[in-house]
Amino acid sequence: MTRVVLLHGVGSSGAGMRPLAEALGLKADVPDGPQPFDMGPGRQWFSVKGITEDNRPARIAAALPGFRAMMKALGDPAQTVLIGFSQGAIMALHAVADGMPARAVFALSGRLAGPVPNRTDWPDITLLHGTADPVLPAALAQATAGWLTTAGAAPTLRLFDGLGHSVDDRGLSHLRDALGALAA
Repeated sequence: MTRVVLLHGVGSSGAGMRPLAEALGLKADVPDGPQPFDMGPGRQWFSVKGITEDNRPARIAAALPGFRAMMKALGDPAQTVLIGFSQGAIMALHAVADGMPARAVFALSGRLAGPVPNRTDWPDITLLHGTADPVLPAALAQATAGWLTTAGAAPTLRLFDGLGHSVDDRGLSHLRDALGALAA
């Protein structure tokens, strides 16, 4: 049976992903990031305090062992659909790039920190991103799609005109359709 795990963005929590699960009609695991957010309330997968393009990869790499252990504790990662928003999407993308199996990954307003190694057994990866995202500009999603393709994946990139750093009805519709196809 396929498990669905929703992964929150920085400064949020697993509980913050429950409305998305409800909107999609999903029974899903909604774990909290392992660290308190160091710039306000909520949780984080890794610190963004003082983050730069140069130190981002190391911070993600340091967070991956704990993330992988959490995913394994929730069930077989190979039978898991990961739906991550922002920092949760970053963790999902980097975990599968690092070799973690997954049934599929949906990255909502997410990105990779840079090129990733080749892999022959990539899961299905869908990137859903707004063209008006002020936090993670759409160019980062486009770069991520390119890096994944170069590494042997076949990602789907859907850009939504005018959408900021969020999910709207267009993204929900795409998710519902894609999740339905996975279940078939």
